[in-house]
Amino acid sequence: MSLKHKENIHEQPIWQKGLNKARALLYRSPLYLVTLRKNPQLDVIALPDNLKVNHPENVALLKDGKFPFAGRTYKSSDHPWTTAQDDLAWQSWVHGFSWLNDLAQSNDADAIVTARQYIQSWLDLHGVWSPLAWRADVMGERLINWMANIDKLCTGADDDFIRDFKSSLSLQASHLSRARFRDLTGYTLLRALRGQLYISLFIKGFEKKTPRVLERMTQELDRQILADGGHISRSAETLCDVLQMTLEIMDIFSELHKECPDSFRLNIDRMAPMIRTLRHTDGGFALFHGSQEGQRDTIDQLLDRTGNIGQPLSDARHSGYQRIEAGRTVLLMDVAGPPDIQRHPFGHAAPLSLEVSSDNERLLVNCGCAVGGDPSWHDALSATAAHNCLTVDDKNCFSVLHGGGIKPYQADISAQRFEDNGQVLIEAQHNAYQASFGLIHQRSVYMNKTGTDLRVEDKLIGMGGSTYAISLHLHPDVHASLVQDGQAVLLKTHNGAGWHLRVQGGKLDIRESIYVARPGHVRHTDQIVMQGPLRGEGVCVKWRLSKL
Repeated sequence: MSLKHKENIHEQPIWQKGLNKARALLYRSPLYLVTLRKNPQLDVIALPDNLKVNHPENVALLKDGKFPFAGRTYKSSDHPWTTAQDDLAWQSWVHGFSWLNDLAQSNDADAIVTARQYIQSWLDLHGVWSPLAWRADVMGERLINWMANIDKLCTGADDDFIRDFKSSLSLQASHLSRARFRDLTGYTLLRALRGQLYISLFIKGFEKKTPRVLERMTQELDRQILADGGHISRSAETLCDVLQMTLEIMDIFSELHKECPDSFRLNIDRMAPMIRTLRHTDGGFALFHGSQEGQRDTIDQLLDRTGNIGQPLSDARHSGYQRIEAGRTVLLMDVAGPPDIQRHPFGHAAPLSLEVSSDNERLLVNCGCAVGGDPSWHDALSATAAHNCLTVDDKNCFSVLHGGGIKPYQADISAQRFEDNGQVLIEAQHNAYQASFGLIHQRSVYMNKTGTDLRVEDKLIGMGGSTYAISLHLHPDVHASLVQDGQAVLLKTHNGAGWHLRVQGGKLDIRESIYVARPGHVRHTDQIVMQGPLRGEGVCVKWRLSKL
């Protein structure tokens, strides 16, 4: 896969750098700090227990300066914020203190002492404004975790710690409560608003702000949740996070005997069927636009909490997905462009990509996504060739930005769906290769009513390019063998099911690939590649996947 584009998404434009410098001067100034409330006697109402979920198995690791995050362990001493400072996902997480519950809710007295030491370290290094640590969504997460554990942290602590801790909590709450979040969009904006809302609900003195925050959060939910229940990020995992947040807020309002806006319930009832739409036969999510599989039981429990029994959608056109469910087979297809980079920083360059599962097993999969770590992983996994797509001259159809995300580009992507007696035909096309090669990609997908016969026709219309390649990445539990003198491929699943792939119009090959469907878990697998030359007249490749 080609990684020609090395623009850095994290490299801010000059105007943004100038604004940040001005903001830093303002927020760090003694005059600004004077305008914030600094109350060492801060009165925090007890938060519900569902905000104190902990993982006892992590206590020993955290006491030893080891932080498990995204399938990796980040080692630190007393100052985890100084570790891997170029890893923004990790930095956002560690500054958000969601790991604090593991220590503070433990019955181990030493764990509480360790938690205080980490907090004191943070106060020493970030007690005044800094760009990431005080970013509104990160701060909102941190304040909720501090408030949830305030009793455990302060009971038995010395007076200096209690004074410093509550004073900082008060200062940050005052700062966050007045923020407008003009630099945030998408899910990060919702996280920041959640922090603002909980400040108004659980810290005495901020109650008057509740109506305004709740109104803005309601408006933002209505704006971000699409008509078919998808999220503007086009990410199944982000949609799941938004659903969980919405349910959490509804539960809290119920516990506080307060009325929650009707919009929350309406959005939940839209989101639940869309969550089901983006699941495979094994219960996990399809790997589109920064999503990993997730845990089946966790997804089931979340959906059970909604009380909504809406069925998966076949035509989720607002979110840009098509789903075919026939017999025991499910096909999911991406029929839209990548999400706007401001709405979701980890979109993929993969229009018309598809995934297939059958009998609780995945057959054709995209390569997945990485969370944190080396930004080169984001580049590789966002590439067109990391998906079940067609590529031209081994180049991405959209520009992949270094560190994640797609450079904004207007492309025409369309799809039509036809159904007849249980048979489904999807005809789609995109022109993302038109500017660079003068080519339009058309993909027709047919599935019979029993889900045992999948036929796909890939066409390139136009005169440009030198070579094409169609990648079909296999799940690691699927074994592939070339048969019929290399003219077909036999697939065997882990449970012994057999599938036969035949191709017309291209040369078949089996190459290495990778599968990243869980945090920090990279598995080696194979991909089937159909390839050939482009001689200035486009190409038409037909391939058929049949169950034996």
